[in-house]
Amino acid sequence: MRHSVLGGRAQIVKFDRQPDVFVYRQLIKGSKSYYHQQLSALDVNSALREAEDVFLRLQSELEVDGTKKLSSMPLEDVLKGWIRVKEGKQSAGLIGEDALRGCVAHLMGSIKEYLLTYKKLNKVADLKKDTYMDYVNWRMTEGWKKSNVSGKPSPVKESTVKRDLTHLKDWYQNYLIPRGYVDSMPTLERIVIRQDQLDANPPIPLSPDWTLIHNYLKTWAEDGASHPNPRVEYWRQLFRHFCLISYNAGTRPKELVGKIEKQRQPTADGSYVIKEVLKGGLRWDDVTVEMATHKAESGKEFEVAEATLHIRYTKTGVPRDVPCNTGAFFIRWREFCNEWRKRNGFSPLKSTDYIFFNPNSGKPYTYTQFTNAWNAMRTALADKLSPIRSEQKYTMYSMRSSYITNQIDEGKDVYLVKQLTGHSLEILVRHYDRSNVKRRSAEATARSYAKQKKNDKSIDLESLGEVVSKSQQQQRVTAISDTNKRAAARCKAGSKLSTK
Repeated sequence: MRHSVLGGRAQIVKFDRQPDVFVYRQLIKGSKSYYHQQLSALDVNSALREAEDVFLRLQSELEVDGTKKLSSMPLEDVLKGWIRVKEGKQSAGLIGEDALRGCVAHLMGSIKEYLLTYKKLNKVADLKKDTYMDYVNWRMTEGWKKSNVSGKPSPVKESTVKRDLTHLKDWYQNYLIPRGYVDSMPTLERIVIRQDQLDANPPIPLSPDWTLIHNYLKTWAEDGASHPNPRVEYWRQLFRHFCLISYNAGTRPKELVGKIEKQRQPTADGSYVIKEVLKGGLRWDDVTVEMATHKAESGKEFEVAEATLHIRYTKTGVPRDVPCNTGAFFIRWREFCNEWRKRNGFSPLKSTDYIFFNPNSGKPYTYTQFTNAWNAMRTALADKLSPIRSEQKYTMYSMRSSYITNQIDEGKDVYLVKQLTGHSLEILVRHYDRSNVKRRSAEATARSYAKQKKNDKSIDLESLGEVVSKSQQQQRVTAISDTNKRAAARCKAGSKLSTK
């Protein structure tokens, strides 16, 4: 059965395999192919009316070749398309698991909720230049209540909303615009993050706070030797030395301890498998220890065990070498590991073994285990630790902040600190350059008191005649004064003589 629609522009048909179903059929221009769509109508007249509606709708959704126009694509599908691109990058090792998880959380969370539920948008064509003009206000006042995180939702910080906008810009710049879904960036509100909000990882001053932490970790680790489970002693000594090296080398936690990430990798038959991939971690052959001669302020020389760490897996993707005064810590940790492994029946260490791995599993300890140990230390010293310039608490990243701050306080060149830490120069200046102001406080506050006014000897060339005239007058006044003095002296002498 076949019926013409709108003067032959389309048809409704029935096929033998489905005799009770009406199907909309439209010839794709320039080809012998048809676009098909099943109709819901049960009789011919209803099917004809529905077919007319389908034809009119398809004029804005189909390209000439019969493919769907990009602007008619559902927004949720386009969001998922970008997530698939990110998953491919993570599988290829171009981004980490944390970056992928952040993209999914921000785009498929608050941004999706804003577009589909709050703004009630359905298609790419609904995206306008001013679509996001009220996003910040919505996110700060209502959006956080829609959060699907575990536990009770809480109001978000401006820094969280700023990350939302960063992922939104990434979606536009690297997916929507290059693929032709939209042709320009939308207008986004600018969020200025106050400096006090950047102190998420406040630096730990050497005295008194780091001294307190150092002493606590020493006692805590040594107490582990009396624990009946030898794994406890090993873990405590490992965490202690991890902290000592982090504070004095400025490394990121993942660069030292490593992390197991799950990646979705394609197979030959087109399916995907989940594989575990190790990211980061420092091996024994990545560390070189040498004795070096240092000199105290008094001029006395002394020996120091220096270490150079070769960081292979970095956040920027560029390996770097970090020379630091941590040689003694590596020597002591290696001696402990050798003795502990021998005592507990483990094979001797090899140069390719990882320094901070779990000896029982041969894998990194979980990041949660590190943070739990750090939080326990911070709780034990809660009444003694007091971060400077911040209401934030010390974090494991505070050890990295401390290293950078200490380097700048000692007058190290900012470009050298950039190379040692792998930070961008912008981040260094934003977070740590305040130390330079503190160091130069004496220079900034210096003043000159009871300063004598200097005799102005400048000559104004515009009034040169007046200057000469005044000079001549001054000379005449001086001459008159001298003459008067001599005359007065003579009169006085004459008076004395006449008296005699």
